[in-house]
Amino acid sequence: MNRISYESARRFIFSREFFGMKLGLENITEFLEQLGQPQDKYKSVHIAGTNGKGSTAAMLASILRAQGYKTGLYTSPHLVDFRERIQVNGQKIDKQAVVEFISAHKKIMQKRKLTFFEVVTALALEYFAQMKIEVAVIETGLGGRLDATNVLSPILTITTDIDFDHTEVLGATLKKISREKAGIIKSKKPHLVGLLPKQAIEIFEQQCKKLKSPLHKLSGAEFRIQVEKMTVDFNDDELKVLEIAPALYGPHQLKNTALVLKASSILRKNGLYVAEKAIIKGIKNTDWPGRFQVLSRPGCPTVVLDVAHNPGGVRAFVDSFQIRFPHKQASLVTGFVKGKKHQPMFEILSKIASEYALVPLKSHRSVDLRELIKSVYFGNVPFRTFSSLGAAFNNLTKKHDSDDIIGVVGSHYLVGEFLEKYGEKWLQRSDKIQNQKKPLVRARSRTQFLRPY
Repeated sequence: MNRISYESARRFIFSREFFGMKLGLENITEFLEQLGQPQDKYKSVHIAGTNGKGSTAAMLASILRAQGYKTGLYTSPHLVDFRERIQVNGQKIDKQAVVEFISAHKKIMQKRKLTFFEVVTALALEYFAQMKIEVAVIETGLGGRLDATNVLSPILTITTDIDFDHTEVLGATLKKISREKAGIIKSKKPHLVGLLPKQAIEIFEQQCKKLKSPLHKLSGAEFRIQVEKMTVDFNDDELKVLEIAPALYGPHQLKNTALVLKASSILRKNGLYVAEKAIIKGIKNTDWPGRFQVLSRPGCPTVVLDVAHNPGGVRAFVDSFQIRFPHKQASLVTGFVKGKKHQPMFEILSKIASEYALVPLKSHRSVDLRELIKSVYFGNVPFRTFSSLGAAFNNLTKKHDSDDIIGVVGSHYLVGEFLEKYGEKWLQRSDKIQNQKKPLVRARSRTQFLRPY
């Protein structure tokens, strides 16, 4: 086996982007067979959904770690370093493990023409087996039915929510999108859904009936959110927790927390026990950057980062902003990929935007700013284009003071670029100081801007 450097291994992985996105399981299934089916050597929880699946996965993995389980977490996309996608007990995959995997399997991956996502998924599943984890929390990449992660035999599958995104691949109706997401449901294994639209619920009911899989629905009667306190009360037949304040901020995260509490309750009944203390500790200590992440630095504007990239995500960002910063507006640095519903996103953002700084992403998927300006009506919010995130952010910080707010929103690419370029300069994480309250637990068995036209 010819050993290569980490940088060579990393370049090889990213070179697989040439093959684009390939929905289907044959390639990854056959490759995993050659690896000895690593995904069958530990328990797993598989999570799909339009929004919230990453936050849900991060919270659930944090709970399992707090319980003492050696836990793998696989998410996508990454922000700064692709190794963020693959973690064991909160630690990124070791560079040497990446080198060894690519050195050992490079030729066969080239022969099979594995895509970027297939390579990284196989790397994650093999690494988890090598690290002898006890349980993996796996987030789908796109959809579910034909996603490369859909090779698991999970003890629980979860769908967080259903909304319109990637409609060119998943379909243009909620029913079509739901059928793709419901593809992760496994025979006779429990499936949990969040607060889904009625037409989506019908699809999940049909699929679970077909596979004889117990369907668990998060019910509004099981939880109560207190937005003014940013807390959740949860109560089902297994678990009762009062006034738990998650580390992740926003009304949407309170709903995600309720879903995670329901998942914990189900896991307790299906061979993966988690104690109340572990549940509370895990939710309060979840670290998931780029999700309404508030950064502050003395004498500088407050910065709010959010990876929201579809109307549902942007709506959650704006709702959170209006609660956290009532009666305030923000200068918004925005960067989006092509093919998104840009008009409705800017309509939602206009509720809090004092101005837009439009920037390109460091990606071939970036929307062309000239085309964006032609296709979007910005209302009464002034805008200006900049050549880069750095140019826009430097311009805004020079003209704003510590009472002002700058938002960076629209894409994982954009937030990742910010964190890589500026993250260390904004050391104080304001979003980490909200959770001081101890929850109650009861268990029952456990520049000048252009004015738009």
